[in-house]
Amino acid sequence: MTIQQIKYVLGVADCGSLNRASEKLYISQPSLTSAVHELEYEIGFQIFSRSSRGVAVTEHGKQFIEDARKLYKNYETFVTKYTEKEKKNFGVSTLYYAFARTAFVDLVKRFSPEGYDFAFREMKASEVIDDVAQGRSELGIIYLSDGNRHDIQKLLDTNQVIFHHLTECNAFVYLYKDHPLAEKSSISLDELSDFQFVTYDKTELSAFFSKEVLERRELTQAITVADRSTVLSLLKSLNGYTFLSGIIGEESDGDYIPIPLKNIEEDYTRTFELGYITKKDLHMNNIGLTYIDNIRRILHIAGFTC
Repeated sequence: MTIQQIKYVLGVADCGSLNRASEKLYISQPSLTSAVHELEYEIGFQIFSRSSRGVAVTEHGKQFIEDARKLYKNYETFVTKYTEKEKKNFGVSTLYYAFARTAFVDLVKRFSPEGYDFAFREMKASEVIDDVAQGRSELGIIYLSDGNRHDIQKLLDTNQVIFHHLTECNAFVYLYKDHPLAEKSSISLDELSDFQFVTYDKTELSAFFSKEVLERRELTQAITVADRSTVLSLLKSLNGYTFLSGIIGEESDGDYIPIPLKNIEEDYTRTFELGYITKKDLHMNNIGLTYIDNIRRILHIAGFTC
């Protein structure tokens, strides 16, 4: 009994006809018939009954076909494991940054001919860290601030993930272009009090403001959404706003604009340390290094020092 014979028998069972099976298997019908007969002779019973209407699986043949399918599936898995080249993958998980998307598009254009499978995920900081820790993404893009540094660093250490500094950036208010405050050069929290706050993740507000400020300004009473398109829709339809820790000039999305957030009376820093994360002891390959180079180039164009 050979794997080739089993393949032929399964082909006949699937087609219900020796003629159609021979076409599908690219073998002459006499050779296929001979191979099936030889197998039936070896195992001591008929797998198929023949008639003018074609072939049908016999009662003994049904169990044989069932077992043969399992065997052939295992064989295909075995062949794939040891003969096919390993598929190349590259993934990035990031907070909602336009520069990260731009750098990724440039990367895909360059490396697509090499047969990579690409993945780009925008999510919360804790989810970015988990993606990198679990190997779903090679790189993650997040930020640290006085407000979130302790909690984020604890997550990084627990998951054996390392933060690599890129640059520093400031806090912005993000608005639709027709928002009543859109013409201002900077915006205070007092000026935002009459407008609806929209956010991806309330917990990340601690990176912007102290607990006292959050409670006093009622910023925890926000509309929380799960994706970027919904945020943009609500900013436009409700004259809403959200906060960004990012790169001014790269976060603008057509009709939406970032405006610097004014300092308020508190001993609290709103300077953000932007960086990328990797698994501990990871030696980045060429595609990962190229992605970081793309980001550094974009940040440099925007006037940031890396």
